[in-house]
Amino acid sequence: MTPRLSKSRIQSGRQCHKRLWLELYDRDAATWDDTARARLDEGTRFGELARALLGGGVLIEADHLHTREALAATQAALAQPASRVPMLFEAAFTHEDVSVRVDAYQRASRGDTVVEVKSSTSVKEEHLWDCAIQVWVARGAGRTVRKVELGHVDNTFVYTVPGDYTGLLKRVDITAEVEALQEEIPRVVAALKRVAAGALPDIRTGKHCATPYECPFIAHCRKDEPPIPDFPVELLPRAGALVDRLRSEGHRDLREVPLASLSNPMHLRIAHATRTNRPYVSTELANLLAAVPYPRHYLDFETASFAVPRWLGTRPYQPLPFQFSCHHESASGELAHTEFLDASGDSPLASFVDRLLEAVGTSGPIVVWNQGFEASRLKDLATMFPSQGPALLHVIERMVDLLPIHREHYYHRDMKGSWSIKAVLPTVAPDLDYANLDLGGGTDAQAAYMESIHPDTTDARRAELRGQMLAYCRRDTYAMVRLMHRDSAG
Repeated sequence: MTPRLSKSRIQSGRQCHKRLWLELYDRDAATWDDTARARLDEGTRFGELARALLGGGVLIEADHLHTREALAATQAALAQPASRVPMLFEAAFTHEDVSVRVDAYQRASRGDTVVEVKSSTSVKEEHLWDCAIQVWVARGAGRTVRKVELGHVDNTFVYTVPGDYTGLLKRVDITAEVEALQEEIPRVVAALKRVAAGALPDIRTGKHCATPYECPFIAHCRKDEPPIPDFPVELLPRAGALVDRLRSEGHRDLREVPLASLSNPMHLRIAHATRTNRPYVSTELANLLAAVPYPRHYLDFETASFAVPRWLGTRPYQPLPFQFSCHHESASGELAHTEFLDASGDSPLASFVDRLLEAVGTSGPIVVWNQGFEASRLKDLATMFPSQGPALLHVIERMVDLLPIHREHYYHRDMKGSWSIKAVLPTVAPDLDYANLDLGGGTDAQAAYMESIHPDTTDARRAELRGQMLAYCRRDTYAMVRLMHRDSAG
């Protein structure tokens, strides 16, 4: 028996027929990372809060594995007058073997409203398709849907009163856009039913694997494909049209691309270093680094963000620092280290500001990697803590950014088109490769923080995560120390 389609399955099939087939017949091949799970958790939290912000209603509690029960509960609720049951959450409808659950179904005498709730901060094309599928099914099931809205996060909302999220949910009328898609839905459904009834589609990985969402089957699909070259043409930065042209000419490996095909100086530099396996190190790099005076403070932040703000004075998805590492270096080469981490779940911001200003003092350059990130966080904190605002803004004025210096003056082929500190460091100090840490990047650190503050996390696990977060952030600042003292690529 061919499995039923649902809204999510149709959306997967629109992205890739192979993804739909795998979801139906080989779900165990999917791989979800901790970051994806954290995003889902935040989306769930916003969705639950949205029910209260929409005024409350009847929740159809049967889950997606109990479709019949959900359909029966929905029909029972709809059988009551709209005055008694004006709003249903997770209402279930089915039409032509397609089942949907509607986030919020608002009833009225002149026609009903479908409200799709998304934890994004704007309306996106895939949301219109989500709603179009739901409307097509609901109408096919005999409902009169007159209006369609998308409820999303208003990122201008500031959480100022404990427990009061009035204004967090923004409702946007998307009826016209959804109506324009209605005639497309039967064609899409028919095509995807053929996919569901057929054999595994033969589709290669490509750009579609990440648009509009990262596909959890990408690793599974790639294992049966020819290996990707060690240095694919796609590693050229900001070169979408150029990469498409090179691929159309049959080039997959950057080492095989004629240099005459490249005109951008950065692309030429990358291509030459990749071909020759000789790093590019400008004659100016050593002097630029040596010119940074002492005492030096090497600083790095880690941040977390929430769809539903948890701490007063914060906004949805605002990156909020919960940790910093700071190495201090004197002219004699002596190193000291200061660190801060609050993973209690309470707001760390006031303590973060106090400890940071104490750590960096009032003099000496503050060395960072990608100044825009730390500077933005400090500007936010200066607004939130006005009495310390001037001191926080002075920290920004003292910053020395190593990222643009290295982007302009250094490239090693093992960086593969990236100037992240994770890419640069192993080419200069292989003993400090991030691969030997439990956390490999900022998203891992955020996921560790989110797990640490979760009420179900054990004390032993929290202690383990704390050690991992401290080690990771400390590596970031010590990495900058080592990069400042490199004479050439190692």
